[in-house]
Amino acid sequence: MGGPRRSPGRRVPSGETQPPAVDAEAGFEPPSRTAAAAAPGDRRPAVAGSRAGRPLAEWPSRPRILITNDDGIESRGLLALKQALEPLGETVVLAPETNQSAVGHAKTMMRPLRVRERRLADGSLAWSVDGSPTDAVSLAFLGFFEGTFDLVASGINYGANLGDDITYSGTVSAAMEGTINDCPSVAVSQQYYQDPDFTLAGRAAAIVARHVLEHGLEHGELVNVNVPALPPGECGGFEVTRLGARIYQDELLRRVDPRGIPYYWIGGPPPTGLAVPGTDFHAVVNGRIAVTPIHLDLTGRRLLRRLRTWDWPSAADLARPGDGA
Repeated sequence: MGGPRRSPGRRVPSGETQPPAVDAEAGFEPPSRTAAAAAPGDRRPAVAGSRAGRPLAEWPSRPRILITNDDGIESRGLLALKQALEPLGETVVLAPETNQSAVGHAKTMMRPLRVRERRLADGSLAWSVDGSPTDAVSLAFLGFFEGTFDLVASGINYGANLGDDITYSGTVSAAMEGTINDCPSVAVSQQYYQDPDFTLAGRAAAIVARHVLEHGLEHGELVNVNVPALPPGECGGFEVTRLGARIYQDELLRRVDPRGIPYYWIGGPPPTGLAVPGTDFHAVVNGRIAVTPIHLDLTGRRLLRRLRTWDWPSAADLARPGDGA
């Protein structure tokens, strides 16, 4: 085969300019859309599909869904999410090799990443990467897989990601990375309990994913879903919420190793939260599934207006010698 092929690109709405394709990295052998081995150098970037939704019956082909998480490739929640979304489209699984909880939006830049072909507990093909959830999503969109993706689904996480948790969460950060790549994305988490049953969370994930595929999301938007630890018959339904406030009870635990050298754990009891009506925390503790819109624009609008009223030095003031005060 000749030189590297070009990506078919994302589905471009009428009147929009097609972005230039990205060349392949010579010598790389990614899996194809059908999981058959591609020829060396055949690295086609998997850019996002259209963000505009449409009824699934009107899609020209089945939506292609990237499945990932932060609990690792062997998590039962990952398998439950894949199985829940299989009726909606073609699922492709690429997840961290080990548990990456609370790594946030970390991306590996100072060492190479290694990807392994795996088999999930149901025998289906998957891939793992020795990096973060963000790394997994980045690999998918930078060309590890051929073709496009229409949805990124991250989860099902062991433990809720409510309120301030989203700033720590690898689960939510994977969805954020999908959004950065202009692909509609959802994160799904379940309130923690000892022997989790993901039946309710799987149903919730499928319902939310279908809505996103059919209605679409705007640029910079993603959906964060939190499911109470209840059987389906005891759930109080869905509630669209805003982010709540977590109350963390972290403690610094100091220990000494056998050589007398101190080491530390960040521990403490699980976080609580403020059960304010209308928030994700309030919904989940009252047995409802919280569906929370998130936007990547973190600008503080109120503070923006305040900052503009402060007395800022001019360019000429900055050029003059002085203490800067």
